[in-house]
Amino acid sequence: MSWIEFPDYGIIDAHMHPYLRHHRAFDFGVPLDYDEFFAEQHRAGISLSCGAFNIINDGSDFEVIRTCNENVLALHRERPDEFLPGVNIHPFFPEESCQEIQRFYDMGFRWVGEIAGYVMGYKYYSSESMFEIFELIRDRNMALNFHPTSLEDLEKIAGNFPTLNIIMAHPGQLGLIPCYELAQKYPNIHYDISGSGLTRWGMLRKGMEMIGPDRFLFGTDFPIVNPGMYVAAVLFEHLPEAWLKMLLRDNFLRLIGK
Repeated sequence: MSWIEFPDYGIIDAHMHPYLRHHRAFDFGVPLDYDEFFAEQHRAGISLSCGAFNIINDGSDFEVIRTCNENVLALHRERPDEFLPGVNIHPFFPEESCQEIQRFYDMGFRWVGEIAGYVMGYKYYSSESMFEIFELIRDRNMALNFHPTSLEDLEKIAGNFPTLNIIMAHPGQLGLIPCYELAQKYPNIHYDISGSGLTRWGMLRKGMEMIGPDRFLFGTDFPIVNPGMYVAAVLFEHLPEAWLKMLLRDNFLRLIGK
């Protein structure tokens, strides 16, 4: 028996990482294999997941990034109905990153990230070399999901690329109301609610009222964070059914052109 009544259209997790126990040693627990990984996603009502692989490194070797990308492609081949790959990039290697973006695009994939500079050897996204990569992401009409750095960094990206669909994770880390106010200024800013997006009652609904229900995506950051906790929190928010479906499924599909 399910512990909660899930929507019948299926939940899409736009922000997870396919880490197993031999990949990353988190403090509390990591799935042993992908049977366990996706069983936990399904137990939370999640039918489809999307995300990138991040290997902690100093940014000196692009082969690490290629390995990240090969990992997610291999998993998609193994579980095409359960997982969509997010391509990883790196500002120290703009040419190679653009080649990877084009490779994923040619295979039909439209999601970049979550990129996370703090584990990949760089600090900010608003650099000349990263902007060169962002141009291709914009021109291919792909979506960019990234770990937050600062509101100033986010504003530089949004201002320089007004037609690039950017999705910042963990908005609560930078102060929720300032994040919402910045998104009022830049209509291409979206947020995924993983990590710190639901810790206070009413914060999700407040954001939807301020910037619109089409600007939020459901994400969990699993296996770092408990996915069931996020599903329950969303369903507890007193959202109109149309808003709920946009958050849990439709906004992601729209951003990847489905």
